[in-house]
Amino acid sequence: MAVFDTVLGLPVHALVVHGVVVLLPLMAIITAVVACVPRWRARAAWPVAVIDAGMVVMTFVARQSGQALQTRLGGQIAQEHAAIGKNLIWFALAMFLTSLVVAVMRRSRRATAGAVLTVVAGVFVVWWTVRVGHTGADALWKGIVASTNTK
Repeated sequence: MAVFDTVLGLPVHALVVHGVVVLLPLMAIITAVVACVPRWRARAAWPVAVIDAGMVVMTFVARQSGQALQTRLGGQIAQEHAAIGKNLIWFALAMFLTSLVVAVMRRSRRATAGAVLTVVAGVFVVWWTVRVGHTGADALWKGIVASTNTK
């Protein structure tokens, strides 16, 4: 889809992906901390859930723009990155859903169960984001760095 292809001549993916790589793990940590600290949970659970929903949208844009860039480049670039990157949205969605559970149950005694789920989702979000980011950076930069001189 053209909307995910370029902005001012630059690939949308290159612009959006940095936000996902930085903000998604950061929000995973913030979401887990808010879920685990009752005082913070009571005040910040809903704003965190809203931001997590935004992260799902940003992750979707990164995925769609990555597919557009892959098509533009002939479909053979960064195959491993594309294969695992398409699944990152499910991890972002899991984090959002667990943050929603925490927000709904924020004053309940059962909030601890939501906090545990949120921590587990957060660990997986960080892990998968690192995997996706590393394979993308590896595909783009490994050959360039290997061919340059460090002197």
